[in-house]
Amino acid sequence: MLNHLTNYLFQYRSVSIPHVGTIQLVQHPPQLNVVDKLMLPPSYSLELKTGGEVSDHQLAYFNAILQKGKDDVLQDLRFFGDKLQEKINGPGFNWEGVGTITHSTQSLPLSINALEPVPAQRVIRQDARHKVLVGDQQMLSGPATETSIEKTVGKRSIYLTIGWIVLVLSLLVIAFLLYQGKFRINSTGSKQTPTVFHFRQQEKAFT
Repeated sequence: MLNHLTNYLFQYRSVSIPHVGTIQLVQHPPQLNVVDKLMLPPSYSLELKTGGEVSDHQLAYFNAILQKGKDDVLQDLRFFGDKLQEKINGPGFNWEGVGTITHSTQSLPLSINALEPVPAQRVIRQDARHKVLVGDQQMLSGPATETSIEKTVGKRSIYLTIGWIVLVLSLLVIAFLLYQGKFRINSTGSKQTPTVFHFRQQEKAFT
């Protein structure tokens, strides 16, 4: 039972034991040790909270492993929790892989050797500039780069404004030419005499 509880705890980060409480696995963020100039890896601790009912997920997990019904699993957990509580109230219980739990235990730090501290050294360079990509060109970062970027943006704005002005003027010229052409067509057509009318007048002259 204890091995199954341990596996469930580290897999799902929480396990509930009747008469004992709920044990949760808590992750703490990396810490910077300024004195030793070390970046400490993330740390873990186990927090014990009183109360808490056994979840249906935990019962289903032990049901699949122990091949027992949920009621039988819950009864086994209660029996185990009762015995565990007696040891906790006495000299304490040494849980392998977890630590020693006593009646005053609220948190247990965990030691994980998979991650080691790394040196945190400050790098000071005489020239801290580095290459950056501006458009299609690589340039060095720094005040000069910022000035170049501002100039590039300014040039693009000017070119864009000129382009809009040229486009508007072109549209105005096209509209003016179309208007003039339409006016000439109308005036020319109004002065012409229909050909059919002259043809009929000629027929009358012959008769």
